[in-house]
Amino acid sequence: MAKKLAFLTIHGMGETDKEYYQIVKQSLEKHLGKDVWSQVHFEAIHYQSALQDYQYSVWENMRQSAHLSWQDLRKFMLFGFSDACALEHRATDDGSLYKKIQKSIIYSLKIARAEFSHNDIPIIILAHSLGCQIISNYLWDSQKNQGIWHVDSLDYPEIQPEQEDFLKLKSLQYLFTTGCIIPLFVAGFTEIVAIPKPNSKFKWFNYYDKNDILGWPLKPLSPSYDLVVDQDIEIDSGNLWQSWNPQSHDGYWTDEDFIEHLSQVIKRLSV
Repeated sequence: MAKKLAFLTIHGMGETDKEYYQIVKQSLEKHLGKDVWSQVHFEAIHYQSALQDYQYSVWENMRQSAHLSWQDLRKFMLFGFSDACALEHRATDDGSLYKKIQKSIIYSLKIARAEFSHNDIPIIILAHSLGCQIISNYLWDSQKNQGIWHVDSLDYPEIQPEQEDFLKLKSLQYLFTTGCIIPLFVAGFTEIVAIPKPNSKFKWFNYYDKNDILGWPLKPLSPSYDLVVDQDIEIDSGNLWQSWNPQSHDGYWTDEDFIEHLSQVIKRLSV
């Protein structure tokens, strides 16, 4: 059966396994059934490999040189916040980490594009935490011909002309963000400007939990965010041990209300 849409995930900050997506993928397969899910091309974006080797090296050096308490929390802070700090460091430089991460997005999009005979395929992206900032940057750069898409960049992607619109996400119809940390990156700016809508059908649903100190609503950021984001949706994320505290940051993709909303969108695009 021919695929009718592309669904991609992008993970958040911190130490991340390459199969981070399994929980949400299995939940969607269960909710949608084989007939609907067979019409979806699923692809996971994994950018952590660009950072993790360096972080492991620092972590091991620290552990071997000093007696450190709260090691699990320290490791989360080291991996998570070094992700955020390194992400946009010297972003415009050739070969920068910023551009390497954008290349990892293009890599996954190329695999997805190969499943379709044309560019005009609906795309859904599910982004979590730092992944929300990363995909927002990617969309901004692709629309403005900046970053990796700057024609004079040594990192300009090797693509076929017929792939370009797909790789620039011009057919992105739904963006789901969970535990979104975009406000942490833009709060110090004089003017806060959201990405332009990539097309007239585009919808952006942002999920947050009031107990998640990393997850924020987006519409209050600025008039442009209020216009581009369709809804900020508050949920009680996570299980009994997560939902009432900051650990709720890791519970969005198992939340039944969230999975139901995502499933209904996939069904509509699969008809």
